[in-house]
Amino acid sequence: MKNSLLTAVFLLAMDSCGREALLCQQLADWDNELVCYKELSEDLTCTWLPVPSAPNTVNYTVYLKWNKIRKLFQRNTSSPHITIERKNLYIERFAYIWVAVNYPHGSCVKGKNISVLPSKAGKCLTPSNINAHQITNQLIIKWDLPTTPTPYELRYRESLTKSTEWTLVRVESNAVNVTILNLNAMSSYIVQLRCIANDGLNCVCIWSKEILVPHKLMNKPRISYNETTQIYPGRRRVLLKWEVTQSKNILGYFVKVERIPNNCSDSPNPIFLEDRKILLNLSMAYYRVTISAHNEAGESPQAIYIVPELSTTDLPGQIHVKRQGTNTVVTWTPEYKPKCFVVDWGTGEEDMHMKIVTTNTGNFTLENFQPYKMYKIMVHATDVCQCESFMGHEKTFGVTHFYSIEGVPRTGPPNVTILNITKHSALVKWKEIATEDCLGFLQGYRVSYTDLSRKKTLAVTLNSSTTSYHLTGLKEKTIYRVQISGFTNAGEGPLTLSQPFSTPRYDKGEFERFVTGLCFSMIFILVFAPLTCSLVLRRLKLSCWPSVPSPKNSNALQEMANWNPVSRSLLQALSDNDTTSLFVIEHESKAPLKLGPFTDGGEDSTCDTCQSEKPSNNVDISLRHEEIPAAAVTSEEGTISFTVPLLSDYTSMEFSQKALMSLTVKVPERAAHPPLEMELSNKPAQTVHKVLFAPQDYLKQNQVVLLPSGPTFMGQVNSN
Repeated sequence: MKNSLLTAVFLLAMDSCGREALLCQQLADWDNELVCYKELSEDLTCTWLPVPSAPNTVNYTVYLKWNKIRKLFQRNTSSPHITIERKNLYIERFAYIWVAVNYPHGSCVKGKNISVLPSKAGKCLTPSNINAHQITNQLIIKWDLPTTPTPYELRYRESLTKSTEWTLVRVESNAVNVTILNLNAMSSYIVQLRCIANDGLNCVCIWSKEILVPHKLMNKPRISYNETTQIYPGRRRVLLKWEVTQSKNILGYFVKVERIPNNCSDSPNPIFLEDRKILLNLSMAYYRVTISAHNEAGESPQAIYIVPELSTTDLPGQIHVKRQGTNTVVTWTPEYKPKCFVVDWGTGEEDMHMKIVTTNTGNFTLENFQPYKMYKIMVHATDVCQCESFMGHEKTFGVTHFYSIEGVPRTGPPNVTILNITKHSALVKWKEIATEDCLGFLQGYRVSYTDLSRKKTLAVTLNSSTTSYHLTGLKEKTIYRVQISGFTNAGEGPLTLSQPFSTPRYDKGEFERFVTGLCFSMIFILVFAPLTCSLVLRRLKLSCWPSVPSPKNSNALQEMANWNPVSRSLLQALSDNDTTSLFVIEHESKAPLKLGPFTDGGEDSTCDTCQSEKPSNNVDISLRHEEIPAAAVTSEEGTISFTVPLLSDYTSMEFSQKALMSLTVKVPERAAHPPLEMELSNKPAQTVHKVLFAPQDYLKQNQVVLLPSGPTFMGQVNSN
């Protein structure tokens, strides 16, 4: 209420420019914590917090409105503090002070205003020697009491972001420390102290400077990159880089490089670095590098890095090892005569021994070697024999490995797998036998595979650098068992567990191709085989079985309507008889009858000719176009002379018509005798021609019977 009345009074007494400055919009989220005080000089210093969410460069305007003075005092600045000189102050007058921010588009915002009497605006004393540290989740703040005990208040927040709200803690008047519990052990904090203003205190209480209390570093650095390269024979360069989880409050890093083994009385001094990388020049000996980060709260856990061995054969010299009883003699030939040699030996970086040899004999005797263990021996040359200087001066002369007593491998190679199995091949893969399981220098592997169906085993020997083998010559659809063993100079180790596998009957895609080919073959056979067979059968029929003319399509039937038989009376006499057979009976055989060839042509002419050439029982029948005299019919003692072809199984109507038209018949008109008999006598002057026609389309040849028995024969036709 009081501030409102004062503001109204100031507005009435203020000029137009002052009213505009006082009427800037109040920014709600800007708690600028404006404070003005005097220190040793009479100048007035004002400080405030920057406006939130503002660009990088902001122009602030500080306004002072003195009591009973119409003129408004203002100053511009780009930083969140300003000092007003004594000549511009009215010591005994109250002043209203506020800070405004003017934006380019013409608007302005302001923070809260304060009332200050410069004569009583001296800075109160604050606690001195403020110390703060963090232990896990506790924050401990200590300070020294001022000459005048005053109640104080403390505030703290996390240092990750400035937007974190402050937490206030009230402190008793005579307290010299505060402990804050239940904090985040992985976060750093900012702490401030100030006195509590009261009516009797003629000074201004301001917050002390921000005190950063870093958290104790709980995580060790992580090696993110390492590289080892050879500089020249016997020396190498090691580059290491690392990362940390929180680098904001870290002051630096401690790096310690220690030789293994280290027989020095004093440990090497750590190297302090601000960057997160280091470059080292070392010999081929084992080295241990430890890295830790530190801040005001202490030192982080150490990251340990063992410099790995560098596989190289480019060394100045060679080392020879020879076993003599229970001892081992190491000899070498130095390229030059250094002041001393350093000999390292052991089974690994955690079990190494060191001895300095100052003589130039070039040999060294080692004792207490255990059997079946591989030892590494390194000889280094140096011109500085102090233990602490080995890292910077020694150069590796030679490196070798040896066993005092070799044994056979205790196990076979692990992780045996069978891949890419086909019907005739397979790929076998395995991992190397571990060095501690070899018990000697591994010479190679022996791979054996057994055909379980025939109990036949084949084996192959491979060198120690091979970890795969391609089996070939396998049988399809067969079960095989593969076993692998390693061997040293002492002998062969145990076989691995049996790894059976079965070869398929078909390779991948082979069965599908076979089925596809079979389907196409069946389709081809079903489509083209009937056509091929039909063509072949037609060719065979034309070649071996000539076609028989169909009676229905015969020319004889088509001409029957215009055909008149020669002896109509004879046909009428025999029309009611069903002639089924013809018998020719020969009474005498003085002169054989001859059957001449039929010259009508056709497909049967060849066969008829073949039959006419037979010497016996052939009748020569000639077709003549003659008329039949009536007198010849009455004679029964005459002789019938006619020519007919040798008929096939059936004789067509066309042939019968031709034979009928060409046959001369001399026969009496005896139509009253249904059965017709033909008698042939041996009278040379008389010839009787008798022809019998049956009312049927075909006349079978097997119905004609020739019975030669003398000079004459009789033909009888039975109508039964």
